Amino acid sequence: MKKILCLTILLIGLPSISEVISGEIKKETRRNINQIYDSNTNVPLEGVVIKIPSKNYETRTRKDGSFKLGTKIDAPTIMSVAKSGYKPYSLTLNQNSKNPIQVGIEKTTPKDIIVDTDMIHIGDDSFSSRSANAGEFSINSAGSFYTKDFNVKPLKQDEELFLVIGSIIGIDTPEAQKIGQSRVLTAYSSPPEVFFNGNKIAEIKINADGQKINIPKGLIKSNNNVTIKTGHNLHKVNSVDYDDIEFTNLLLEIK
Repeated sequence: MKKILCLTILLIGLPSISEVISGEIKKETRRNINQIYDSNTNVPLEGVVIKIPSKNYETRTRKDGSFKLGTKIDAPTIMSVAKSGYKPYSLTLNQNSKNPIQVGIEKTTPKDIIVDTDMIHIGDDSFSSRSANAGEFSINSAGSFYTKDFNVKPLKQDEELFLVIGSIIGIDTPEAQKIGQSRVLTAYSSPPEVFFNGNKIAEIKINADGQKINIPKGLIKSNNNVTIKTGHNLHKVNSVDYDDIEFTNLLLEIK
């Protein structure tokens, strides 16, 4: 059985509206072939694009939703899944897993806002080989932070807005060290921070898939902005040493 990380989120009230994201373990049911299917109907999906960005590898599913992973996975590695009409999805593959990859994806709704499906790398391109996922980074850094603008229609009284981060790797916080994600022994980094319209709403302390952040309604406007800032080495005092991280598939869901 493959283990994946599920999130527990703690809200910290205004004015510094924030969440602390941590992880716990949950089991996932597996079948006997690599397959992508509709999570609502369980119908296998043909033509789903499967990418391993760090390996520059791409394939598509067959009529029965099956696919072959024609590249070696030798470290925790992000795999992205995309099909028109469905929410972008990604997961971190474990090099030790011998189980088939089974993924159910959801259809998009008119309320979903796809912010970005690209792989994003932020940091300073200077990192230890023992840093979390260092060998799996696929692109160069775009700087110490990422930012994107988007529009949101007014929410109903019973609706809430969530930012979903498909997958994130490279985090070297003490929490990531404790669970074996980072093997850096002499230093650790502050967590990446998430801002919505200039207000801090979350700290991301571990590498995981499907991290979901509730956005306080009081911050939501018609025109909005999300910013993700990477952490920095807390042991370095003479200069700023940014933690290098990568993430993909930013989605806004209204529930």
